[in-house]
Amino acid sequence: MFPPKHGFLRPLFLCLIACATVFLLSSCAKPRVFHQSKWLMGTVVEITWIGTSEHPNTIKKAYHAIQAIDALMNPDSPGSDLARLNARAGQGFVTVSPLTCTVIREGLRIWRETGGAFDISLFPLTHLWGFDTKKPHLPPLKAIRATLREVGSEKITCDPAGHRARLERKGMGLDLGGIAKGFAVDRAAGVLHSNGIHDFIVNAGGDLYCGGRHIRRDWRIGIQDPDHPQAIIASLPLHDRAIATSGDYENYFIKDKIRYHHILDPATGFPARGLRSVSVLAKRTMEADALATALFVMGKEKATRWLKRHPAYSAVLVDDALHVFASTSLKGLIKWEKRFKNNVSYF
Repeated sequence: MFPPKHGFLRPLFLCLIACATVFLLSSCAKPRVFHQSKWLMGTVVEITWIGTSEHPNTIKKAYHAIQAIDALMNPDSPGSDLARLNARAGQGFVTVSPLTCTVIREGLRIWRETGGAFDISLFPLTHLWGFDTKKPHLPPLKAIRATLREVGSEKITCDPAGHRARLERKGMGLDLGGIAKGFAVDRAAGVLHSNGIHDFIVNAGGDLYCGGRHIRRDWRIGIQDPDHPQAIIASLPLHDRAIATSGDYENYFIKDKIRYHHILDPATGFPARGLRSVSVLAKRTMEADALATALFVMGKEKATRWLKRHPAYSAVLVDDALHVFASTSLKGLIKWEKRFKNNVSYF
C-alpha cells in the first residue's frame, strides 16, 4: 500500500461552505461547489469542483484513473507491476505498463537532478524500518548498513520502448509512494480537463493540484503547521498549479525521546534530519511530490541552493526550530499566520 507520506495541504473551504448554502436557495444554473472523497492509495482522495451539475460520469472516470495507478504501482498488491518487479529482482527484465515505465523514468530523472536525494529504490530500507506496516521500529545498525547495499537507483534499468524494467540485484525493491500519488493526481486532473471541468482541486493526502479558479478568484491553500496538525502556518493562492508537502509528523515513532520518521536518507539509511516540512510548488503534481521528499532529505542549506538553481519551482521549508524559509517568488503571495509572520526568511 501507499503509507501516509505527506502533510496535509488544506483547501480553505470556509467561504465555499457559505457559498454552498446560498446556492441551495438560488438558481441551479449558477456555479456551485461540489465535493467527493474516496479512500485510495492509502489516503483520502478528495475532488472538489465548480460547476452547474455534478458530472457523475466524469468524476467516476477521474477516480478510476487514480485506481488504475494504485493497481499498477502498489508493491503490496499481488500481481501489480511493482509486486512482480520486486519479486524478480536480480532475474532480468519484467514487462510493465507504459504508465509504470513513465513513473520509473521520472523517478530516475529526479534522482539524477537531485544528486540521489530522491530514490525510488528505498523499498527494502522502508520495510526494514517497518514504515510500510503499522509497527515501525528502530532496526539494528548492522541491518541498516547491510540493507543499504540493496539501495541505489543506478541499479535500475527502464526500457520504455519495450515497456519493461529491471532491478539488477536480488533483494532490491521499488517504492513509488513518493511520486505515484502525484502522478495519479495529474492523471485525474487530465480527465477532468478533457471532460470540460476546468475549475477544480484534486487532493491525494497532501499531493494537490488546483485547476482554474474558485469562481472569480484563485483557490487558496493552507500549509499545515508541523506542531499543530489542525492549524496552518500560511495560506497562498493557486491557479493551474500543484503543491505537495513532505513532513515528519504523519508517519513516525519516538524511542528514547528521539523522533524517527519515514522520510529516509538514501545516503545514511536513517531518517533525514534538520527539517520538519517542505512544501513545493510546481506545474505537475508528480514533480512537486518527488521534489518535496528530495528537498527534505537535502536539508535546508542544500535545498535552498538547489531551488536557487531551479527557479521553475518554489518552496516553503520549516526547520527543527520552526523557522520558515520561503522562495522569494512567493513574497507578497503568501499570507502568514500571526505566530509565523516575524519568523520567515526569503531566499
